[in-house]
Amino acid sequence: MPFQQIRISFISIALICIFNSNEAYSQEKVLDVGEELQYEVSFGFIKLGYVKFILSNSRKEGKKIFYNSKLEVKTYPEVPFLKLNEIYESEMESDEKELFSRNYFETDFKDRSITRTDYRFNYPKKFVKINKDTDGNIEKNDRVIIKDNVLYKDELCWHYGARINSFTNKNYNIPVFVNSEESSVRYSFNVNKTVVKIEKYYYDIGVIKMEGTCDFTGLFGIKGEFLILLSDDEYRVPIKAYFNSSLGNVVWELISYKKNKWTPPAFLK
Repeated sequence: MPFQQIRISFISIALICIFNSNEAYSQEKVLDVGEELQYEVSFGFIKLGYVKFILSNSRKEGKKIFYNSKLEVKTYPEVPFLKLNEIYESEMESDEKELFSRNYFETDFKDRSITRTDYRFNYPKKFVKINKDTDGNIEKNDRVIIKDNVLYKDELCWHYGARINSFTNKNYNIPVFVNSEESSVRYSFNVNKTVVKIEKYYYDIGVIKMEGTCDFTGLFGIKGEFLILLSDDEYRVPIKAYFNSSLGNVVWELISYKKNKWTPPAFLK
């Protein structure tokens, strides 16, 4: 075999190996069971409350891996115009190609009332089963048809999926099932390293940019354009985020974390 062909073959094999190892490595580091990420949510100078992401469990069935995640959302008592006390739970499936929702639960605590909403994604039969009740009284018992073999992400799942997708430089249009209906979120990445400073750390943190638009109204009224700054390492931890919302511009900033062998990466010039 001519030297040039050997060289090309070797490079091709090396690139395939690197690509495959990066895919496995990135998912393993991002979907790190036991990870807890807490963010303070601010509107201007007003600290509204916090959101806390927890990846609590995983199990394997053949080539499929199932993950359980939880999101706690709570406003501070001193905030007079907004009261939130909610828990979101997602069971997500990874089939080696993408991450998508299997079951999703919302629990909303208001004064002495509790509202619970369940979404169960039955992909073989092509429907989403929705149940909603308040204090045991049924408010909704419905089915929504799944069209065109879509695999949905819920309000937690799309965040984890975006972190995994950040290892590829392309545009994404993700189907999201939220507020009992189909919607979408679109985003892309600028993998050129940039820098961010947050209150918790004295040094500059190396990050990459994720910019996009969500078509639904989410936590703290977020809707429309957003910018999320992800750690510039294999863990892709969101460090800071800027969202448009019904209140105005809302900022999420990392204030505490539990993650195996990780610290925010220093920016290196």
